[in-house]
Amino acid sequence: LDFLQTDFPDMDVIGISGNFCSDKKPAAVNWIEGRGKSVVCEAIIKGDVIKKVLKTSVESLVELNMLKNLAGS
Repeated sequence: LDFLQTDFPDMDVIGISGNFCSDKKPAAVNWIEGRGKSVVCEAIIKGDVIKKVLKTSVESLVELNMLKNLAGS
């Protein structure tokens, strides 16, 4: 921050994000370190319902969950 303030003296407030901004997003860091209250819910949704309602496949949905929620992207 000192370096940035030297190069940009007109700045009043400086904030740096380290990609841990997960206040309102599901992220692996929240599962690991905890944040607020924790609730776990489980449901079984049949493949034909996923295809009809969500317009995707079970495999694609599982891959998306792995990338977005478990990897913390």
